[in-house]
Amino acid sequence: MPAALYVTDLDGTLIRDDLTLSAWARRELIAMLDEGVPITVATARSIASLSAILGDIPFRLPVVEFNGAFLTDYRTKKHDHVNAIEPGVAEEACRLVMCSGMQPFLSAWDGSRDLLYYRGITNEGENAYYRERLALKDDRLRLVDDLSIGLRQQVVCLTLIARERELADLGSAISARFGTALRVTIYAFHYFPGWHFLSIHDRRATKENGIKALQKTHGYDGVPLVVFGDDVNDMGMFRAAAHAVAMANARPELKALAHETIGTNQEDSVIRWLRGKGAWRP
Repeated sequence: MPAALYVTDLDGTLIRDDLTLSAWARRELIAMLDEGVPITVATARSIASLSAILGDIPFRLPVVEFNGAFLTDYRTKKHDHVNAIEPGVAEEACRLVMCSGMQPFLSAWDGSRDLLYYRGITNEGENAYYRERLALKDDRLRLVDDLSIGLRQQVVCLTLIARERELADLGSAISARFGTALRVTIYAFHYFPGWHFLSIHDRRATKENGIKALQKTHGYDGVPLVVFGDDVNDMGMFRAAAHAVAMANARPELKALAHETIGTNQEDSVIRWLRGKGAWRP
């Protein structure tokens, strides 16, 4: 049995702010995976942007993507598990969002493809998100006049980008309306200061639930979990971990849950830790 299962967040944690791994970090990560060290990623990103950023890293374990909406084979991009929002709930939540005057990006799965629907770009934050998708050659993008085409598929996430206060009011309204049926998360747009994301997922779509599914299906039940992260969407997996490692650049509320704080994401700190710079043992 391995000493631990290692799961790292991506943005602000494993990769640098320019969306890269250093040549050294990439080399060392590949070497550890080739040695059989069980390492994988849990991210708010889709498999499309995750694989565009990391390239041919040979992950043998599935990755937790879209904050737990999918558990996905990194090499084939096929989903092992899908946590979609109930159809009626997705439709009503989308209607509530649009009645607020905002336009969501609607992420869906049609049974064979991941798709990202949008009706247009309405602010600078959305434009930055859109331009990043283009830069990463994200083939999910679909400009439509009516989001109902996406609502007829399996909706896994509604994503909004705006100022934090505006999103806070909407997030409170959605939480009050849907209770525990949905999970609403607000977090900073790491690469575009002043703007925030609001993501709406099914209640089951969490990083910790994705990790639990991985542990169950790949024989890691009972193996201690070590996690790395920097933002509020990592809090659940921090609570579930035997050892939680926060980045120096992490949010204070996440650091409060950590067993240890290491350097920043700009310093290859996760890879340095995994290579033994303060390695953890159960």
